Amino acid sequence: MNPYLIVVALVAYFAAGLAGFRLGIDHQKAQEVDKTELVSEAVDAANAASAAVLASLRPKYTTIQNEVQREVQTHTIYTDCKLSPDGLLLANQALTGGTKPSGGGELPKADPAGK
Repeated sequence: MNPYLIVVALVAYFAAGLAGFRLGIDHQKAQEVDKTELVSEAVDAANAASAAVLASLRPKYTTIQNEVQREVQTHTIYTDCKLSPDGLLLANQALTGGTKPSGGGELPKADPAGK
C-alpha cells in the first residue's frame, strides 16, 4: 500500500473529525443564542406585562371628614359612702393627715328610715 495514500486517508479522517467537532461547537453556540434570545424575549414580555399592571394601579387618597370622638367617663363609684364605721374613721384620719377628726371620733346616730 502506498504510504502517501495512508497519510492522505489519515489527514482526511482527522479533517472530517475536526469539521464535525467544529459543526458541533457551532450548533451548541446557535442553541445558546436561541436560548438567550428566548430568555430575553420572555423577560421583555414580563417587564411589559408588569409595567402595564403597575401603570393601571392608582393610589386612592381619602381625607377623613369626621372628627375624632372622645368619650369622657366620670366614675361616680364613690359618691355613696359604703364604708363600715371603722373604715370611715380610718378614711377620715387619712384625709386629715392622721389626726383624729373633731367630734370625738364618734359617728352620728343613724336616722330611722322615713322620719
